[in-house]
Amino acid sequence: MRAAELRPRSDDIIVGIDLAAREHQAVIVGADGRRLTRFRVPHSRDGIAELLRRSRAKSWQATGRVLAFEATGHVWQALAAILEERGERYVVVNPLAVFRLREARRMDRTKTDLTDAEQIAELARTGMVTSTRPLHGPYLALRRSWGEYVRVRFEAARLKSLLRQQLFGLFPELLEVWSRVDRPGLLAVLRLGLTPAQIAALPQSEFLTRVCAERGGRRLWRAKVRAAHEKAARSVAPDERLEAAALEARRIVARYDLLEAQLAEVQGEVEALLGEIEEARWLATIPGLGFASVAGIIAHTGPIGRYRHGRQLVKLAGTNPTRNETGERTGGYQAMSHRGRAGLRQVAYMATISCLAHNVRLRAHYDRLVSRPERPLAKMTALGACMNKLLLWAFAVMSKRRAFELDHEWKECAA
Repeated sequence: MRAAELRPRSDDIIVGIDLAAREHQAVIVGADGRRLTRFRVPHSRDGIAELLRRSRAKSWQATGRVLAFEATGHVWQALAAILEERGERYVVVNPLAVFRLREARRMDRTKTDLTDAEQIAELARTGMVTSTRPLHGPYLALRRSWGEYVRVRFEAARLKSLLRQQLFGLFPELLEVWSRVDRPGLLAVLRLGLTPAQIAALPQSEFLTRVCAERGGRRLWRAKVRAAHEKAARSVAPDERLEAAALEARRIVARYDLLEAQLAEVQGEVEALLGEIEEARWLATIPGLGFASVAGIIAHTGPIGRYRHGRQLVKLAGTNPTRNETGERTGGYQAMSHRGRAGLRQVAYMATISCLAHNVRLRAHYDRLVSRPERPLAKMTALGACMNKLLLWAFAVMSKRRAFELDHEWKECAA
């Protein structure tokens, strides 16, 4: 949607809405910026129906109306869905723009629902809005499933860190046998809920049998299990009252097993959704992009048809370079704006790290930036430039529906 289509007409009224979980503050202003009325409505279908009834254009001698609100939380999506069902015109305002405008107009730093609704209406009246629209179909399902995938993976990583810390007090020698706490053998030992003294008291054959019974279908190295039994007798951990720590470690492993099962289930759902999205097939042709990178990029960007140029993806990720000049200083270092979606920026960063190892073209671009004779870039700056390059490639292959070509030659621009 172009900017001209988002700007209200001269005979429209603007309904600025400050959304909340239970009750919304609405302000109606005219095309000249004059406030006509204000009121509150509950966050329900009846409340939204009342909002539309009280803001009818004919009631204010206008020919049309535009509803405006911030894209914050999940509340705006419910409102946008109802407005689309009824064919209503609405625009979405960037929350940062509302914050900056309020700071500029309210030097005493006053913040109320009414002032926020007024700033939203003013931004909509002047056309300072975004073209954000809710996702639909598999894109909406992918974004929700991807969000769950990231949260479950983060929680599993937190449990692994917690388990490692617990082992230092319970059985630190296990980390000499297995370097990682997510190894099947180490988890099987901890599922027994035994202290080092209790493990040492067991015959090695019985200990091996009990550990194999707890392997959960995973493959074990029996030599490492025997090494763990030998180290239990020489453990540096104190023998006194370690039973509680052993039981806690067993419960941590049980929670980790549950998260691993949920992670596999969510990953299957994400892979099924990617099969329904055509862009995923073309994006996966870029060497270095795996399941997580493809799913993360599409989950954050949505349908590629919403964008006209790859630079819009760069701006969406907040990786675009920005200038910071004064009367005494010009040029110099240009840092990332960091004003886009942090999730997309993180996905682009991890995808770029992978591509630098598996994509010879992106690696050549990185090497050229850090080793050129004039103005060579620092390593992290060059990495940021490669993130932008990768996002431009992602836009190209998805929008043109073409596989990535390592030997592709860019066409010369006409003079």
